[in-house]
Amino acid sequence: PKKNHDLEKNLYEELDKLIKEEFAYLHVGQWGQQRFGEDRKNIGILIKSFFKAFANIKNAPALVLKTNGANFSILDKHEIKKKIQQVKDMFSGVNLPNVYLIHGDFTIEEMSTLYNHPKIKSMVSLTHGEGFGRPLLEATMTGLPIIATSWSGHTDFLPEEKTIMIPGELKQVPKSQVWKDILIEESQWFEASENHTHNALKYSYENINQLQTKASNLMKENRDKFTLNKMTEKLDEIMESHIKDIPQQVG
Repeated sequence: PKKNHDLEKNLYEELDKLIKEEFAYLHVGQWGQQRFGEDRKNIGILIKSFFKAFANIKNAPALVLKTNGANFSILDKHEIKKKIQQVKDMFSGVNLPNVYLIHGDFTIEEMSTLYNHPKIKSMVSLTHGEGFGRPLLEATMTGLPIIATSWSGHTDFLPEEKTIMIPGELKQVPKSQVWKDILIEESQWFEASENHTHNALKYSYENINQLQTKASNLMKENRDKFTLNKMTEKLDEIMESHIKDIPQQVG
């Protein structure tokens, strides 16, 4: 966690101007090229659920997407904006809350500023699956409350009692995601319940102080358990258990 005066000044001010609302959800992840609902981070469904949760609501929160497709080009940014618009086009006759796009390569200091900005109140991810989920862990290190799917690698550091975990079910991956020797056709991934998602968003918006207390406790826990020093200790334990059996040279 950082105080405002410790943050990257130019980006802090730019974010302050960009985000009009005092409450914004943050998502960090790459938006794949697949059809709606078929990208691994599930960003299209996240936007749709966010719109459903806060359409026609006065003083609605915002959703900040730190995302890109294949690269950080102007054309890529244009494609991401087009995808956001396609989700907006699913709704008619309603006032939709704002979605802000942050597109580009950030330094560690800039990412820290994004996580710590006072208008960013919670991190949300409807990911279909993670090997680990580094942005989610990074967010916990700054004390952000987390909303995420209740399956896959990130559950190692997101306990249900200190986060909001979205239920759902395992489904076969779409053919567009089959990746030779990586994701086989018989693979499954997690589909978050859309109904539970927009209920969780509403609940978190109305009970953010309660969730912030849990997030602060999780921050302390993860800052102790998931560090380079802890990794070093764990690796040392593993190596020592094998090294003791290696024959040693004698005089």
